[in-house]
Amino acid sequence: MLHPFHTSSVTRLATLALCVVLTAGSGFGQAKKHKISPKQANALALKRFAGTVIRSAKLEHEDGRWQYEVVMKLGKKWKEVDVDAETGKISNVETTSAAEEAKEAKHGG
Repeated sequence: MLHPFHTSSVTRLATLALCVVLTAGSGFGQAKKHKISPKQANALALKRFAGTVIRSAKLEHEDGRWQYEVVMKLGKKWKEVDVDAETGKISNVETTSAAEEAKEAKHGG
């Protein structure tokens, strides 16, 4: 039977090793150069929707891919336009509002 201290140390070491393996390929903490710049993401969103950029492109990692979120105002409506950071394709568009964006900004979203 192993000494209790030894078992605890082995468990900690195994947990640490697992964390390293799981984050190694995830891009977590890595500065990666993307094919599309924030400025290009803004331009692509503006090309697709005639409006005004309210919040410039913000890089985020969602659903296993890197994308820029551009918040735009189209008349009285607000849109979150997601631009794929590798392809430049618009991957998602959601309706939002000034209140929702303020709430998200307040909570660090």
